[in-house]
Amino acid sequence: MGRIACIGPLIYAVIHKGCKSVEIPHTGLILALLILACACQLGLVFFWSDTVAIGSKRYSLALYLLLFGLAVVDAISNVLFIPFMAGFHPTYLNAFFVGMGFSSLIPSILSLIQGSGSYTCEGSVPHYSPPLFSAAIFFLIIFFSTCISTVAFVVLYYVAVQKNSPVHRRTCFQSAEEYKPLSTTSYVFILLTVSLVNAQMNGILPSVSSFSALPYSQATYHYSIALSNIMMPLASFLSFFVLVRKLPLLGMLSGISTATTAFLVYLAALSPAMIFNSKSTGSALSISASLLAAGLHSYLRVAFASRLRVSDESESRLFWNGVFTQIGSFTGSMVMLVVNLNGVFKSAPPCR
Repeated sequence: MGRIACIGPLIYAVIHKGCKSVEIPHTGLILALLILACACQLGLVFFWSDTVAIGSKRYSLALYLLLFGLAVVDAISNVLFIPFMAGFHPTYLNAFFVGMGFSSLIPSILSLIQGSGSYTCEGSVPHYSPPLFSAAIFFLIIFFSTCISTVAFVVLYYVAVQKNSPVHRRTCFQSAEEYKPLSTTSYVFILLTVSLVNAQMNGILPSVSSFSALPYSQATYHYSIALSNIMMPLASFLSFFVLVRKLPLLGMLSGISTATTAFLVYLAALSPAMIFNSKSTGSALSISASLLAAGLHSYLRVAFASRLRVSDESESRLFWNGVFTQIGSFTGSMVMLVVNLNGVFKSAPPCR
């Protein structure tokens, strides 16, 4: 669904950049997408388990359609929401990415509380425990959180910002050097690195996380996912206090994040075997690498967007930042789809 939903931002990009005579009401479109997300999540509460007969088989058609709607909202947000923030005070962009981090944290915490997929081992046989609450309750809580986000957007735009918070493009920047326009080479470097970071963050790591952690224990997997989702908003929040804008430093951090991602892919390639044939060492390395990758990717996402925000063409540059974010995410997902279809990674048995 996520890959098919990429048609959404493609259509938006063609209209936005190719049809200059068409004026897109960005505020109304964002509000419409948020309402669509709420409607899809409410639909999941009631129809997630429904199936329909097509031929001789039954399919979860409602589930697929509702997830497709959510995927469209998620995909378009990269090319619509981020450029929209160019019209606000620069610190609002940092807050936007902190919110993105929380959007992963809340479902992760709910999943841990729910206990979905948890099991105990009796010898080599896993015994799965029933979830603490149903999938419908899970979707209902996410629905309410999205409703809160929708109301917050309305309050932010129509009340607080329009009346009391004028835009100051250079408020957060202390010197003319920090506001120095980007050269074409630097601009291209940022966009390509944004694509690389998001390919790792949204395409590669979600596909290898179970293979890099489950060989050591289910607890290793749960801790790596939960702690990574905690690290993401924390790393984004760090940008309020320490924000790197020098491209050599950002390039170095990107190199470290890529090396960390490569290490997690290596751990996944070892599965079901363990690195150093040690459960404790492998578990520590897997969790540590997951935390480092999540923190660096989240911080770099904010840092690159903030660097592009410091420009008289900030809206256009943030738009292309969103486009390359989507390109990277799509490319990473497609590469890992091919890898997984060819069975490159092997699952570890739940109980050893």
